[in-house]
Amino acid sequence: MKEIRECGISGSKDFHSLWQLPGLPLTERFGPYSPDHELAFDQELLISLPTGHVQLRNQVDPKLLYNSSEYSFRTGGSGKSRRDVNVFRAYLQKFTAGHAFKSAVDVGGNDLFVIRDLSGVAQHCAVVDPICASMDGQTIDGINVFGRFVEDVDFSSEMPPPDLVICRHTLEHITNPRRVINQWFQQCTADCLYVVEVPCFANLVESLRFDAVFHQHVHYFDLSSFQHLIWECGGEYLDHTFNHQGSCGGALLVTFRQAKAKQAKPEIDLASRIASFERRISLYQRQMAMMKEELHALPRPVYGYGASLMLATLGYHLQTDFSELECVLDDNEERDGATYENIPVKVRHTGKVAPAPNSSYLITSLENIRPIYRRILDLEPRRILAPPLR
Repeated sequence: MKEIRECGISGSKDFHSLWQLPGLPLTERFGPYSPDHELAFDQELLISLPTGHVQLRNQVDPKLLYNSSEYSFRTGGSGKSRRDVNVFRAYLQKFTAGHAFKSAVDVGGNDLFVIRDLSGVAQHCAVVDPICASMDGQTIDGINVFGRFVEDVDFSSEMPPPDLVICRHTLEHITNPRRVINQWFQQCTADCLYVVEVPCFANLVESLRFDAVFHQHVHYFDLSSFQHLIWECGGEYLDHTFNHQGSCGGALLVTFRQAKAKQAKPEIDLASRIASFERRISLYQRQMAMMKEELHALPRPVYGYGASLMLATLGYHLQTDFSELECVLDDNEERDGATYENIPVKVRHTGKVAPAPNSSYLITSLENIRPIYRRILDLEPRRILAPPLR
């Protein structure tokens, strides 16, 4: 783990601390539970001065976080992520309909789920993602695969220079996103179109999804900070929209290009921005304290519902390891019998376990809280515990 000493969008070395997170556990770690295996690191949430951009202080080694055997997220891996892709597709269609591109690249396209859609839009398609290391250099369904970190790929020499770059839920993982966008501007065509989706910190704050502050997401963009990033790189902001039902509380979709004329510097009210974030963090901490008491008071037996990739951070804020749960129920049959490396609880498929009527439930996947709530109602629950203000 290394300390990040400068803002990822401006290079500023001046920060204000928003939140200390000692011993924050790693998430997205399915595997045999090992109580002696340390899977937690001290962390801190910072806001950059004067840009108002939010980021983590420490970066866990990406080689530890992102490898095909440990990192569990895949774009097409769940119904919700596929629905989010459909929102992105509809937004992308606004800018690609009727246009023919010579070279399109998907940065962070892991399972090639999104880039396949562009095979009829662009003459050449490529995906860049270290998760694809085992496929590096291969061509799959006409798509060139680069199983490397984006910083290690030269778009201008290793593929036809792109005139379309798409990037979903990747820039937040990269230590220095400004350097990456500068790289794109140097290596792509001058008129290249960039369509990017990132988790939206403003939505996260609004929905109190602070469990989604975790080691893999180094940066926490909102529209203000992303516009500042574009400006810092010499880009021109074109358009944006939100997916308020997206992951981590909601997502921001932004379109931009390399600027042909000087752009005005974005302005922010830094003091009110800091005060607003700190108020919401404090409210979240109070809610988690109340929820902890309610969890211990639930009539037994108690089941979790939803095998979330983020379960470890939810437990961290609830100050529980979930060992009091009978199990965590999940509708994905492939998850039956799965365990977490750092949480002593087993996942069971809902078709394999029949909780007695009047059992109690804790919703453990906050990404799917509404459909899970409806599913639990069919089980004749005595109590359902879910985070408030959803």
